[in-house]
Amino acid sequence: MMHVALRRVYSRPFYVVLTVITAALTLSVLLLLPNQSLLFSILLSPAVSVASKVVFFVSLHGTLFSNFTWFTGTYTVLIAALFGINASLLWFYVSRTRQVTKTDSTLTFTGIGGFVSGLFGIGCAACGTIIVSGFLKLFGIAWLLTYLPLHGAEFGVLGVILLSLTTYSLAKRINDPLVCPVK
Repeated sequence: MMHVALRRVYSRPFYVVLTVITAALTLSVLLLLPNQSLLFSILLSPAVSVASKVVFFVSLHGTLFSNFTWFTGTYTVLIAALFGINASLLWFYVSRTRQVTKTDSTLTFTGIGGFVSGLFGIGCAACGTIIVSGFLKLFGIAWLLTYLPLHGAEFGVLGVILLSLTTYSLAKRINDPLVCPVK
């Protein structure tokens, strides 16, 4: 069932391009987020040449292999890929059902929820999860993450699970006919 919907959507080149661009941008954001202050200071510095800024920007994408463990790196790439697939499936579903019926907003919110949950779990091996630990530091309780079995990586796993469920739901809806069955 899932492969039928994916074949149906990805038989059109637009959706392949949409998936690749969305996944690449998402992965880029997820990799650059932990280094945002350094990135802004280099990119806004008049002392650094434009060529050096571009090289630095591209080199920060290598943090996937140096700052992330295999586990956090894997779910980071999975979140980006699933988010790209979700964007394409949702676009296909909405464009197909726009004239016929009202789109189910729960699918959109589950996909966004999966991405946001995955975003909470992004971080490197040294500093842990960026957003959650930063939020907990405001209240002086960042040490709570050490009591979780995966030290905050649970949020990334939850993001992958939610995005997978949304992908499955979207594929199922794409395969469903737009009209009620005849009895």
